[in-house]
Amino acid sequence: MVVTRFLTGTLLIVGFIVASAMPVAALQTCEVVDTETEEVLPGVILMWDSSFLCSDAPDTDDYTFTVFVSNDASSVEAVTIQDLQLASTTPKPRGQSPVASGEAAGLPSTLAPGETGSFTVSGSYSLVSTDEGKKANLHFQATGQGSESGDDFTLGINAHFRAPGVAAE
Repeated sequence: MVVTRFLTGTLLIVGFIVASAMPVAALQTCEVVDTETEEVLPGVILMWDSSFLCSDAPDTDDYTFTVFVSNDASSVEAVTIQDLQLASTTPKPRGQSPVASGEAAGLPSTLAPGETGSFTVSGSYSLVSTDEGKKANLHFQATGQGSESGDDFTLGINAHFRAPGVAAE
C-alpha cells in the first residue's frame, strides 16, 4: 500500500513536470496598421481600425485582434454595430484560397456621438503558398445601423497574415 501511494504520488509529480514543460500553443496576434474615417451615414462619421498585420505567422494558427470604433462627437446620431462576417479570403494561387474562420465578441455595440467602443475578432487561418511566400488575407464586413434613422452601413476590416520573412504589401 505504501509502495502504491509512493508510485501514484511520483507519477502525479512527473506528470505535472512534463505538462509544465510542454509548450503552450501560441495565439497569433495582429497589430493595427491602418484606420479609416468615413461618413457612413448622413451626418455620422466613424473612425475604426481597418487593417491589421499578423507578422511571422505559422502555416496554421488561431488569432485574435481588437477593433476600436469611434463615433465622432459631431455625429447626428448613435450607431449600433450589429455583426461581423468573414466576407472572403485572398490570395487564390492556383485557385486555392486560404482557409479561415472568424467571429466577433462584444457585438452588438452601440456608440453615441463622441463615444469609442471595441469588439474582438478571433478565429483560425491557414496560409497559402504564393510566388511572394506564404500568406493569407481575411476580409471582414462589420454591419450596423443608425439608432434613429435605421439606415444600414458597412465597415471593411482586413487582416493580413504573413509567414516569417514575407514582406507586408
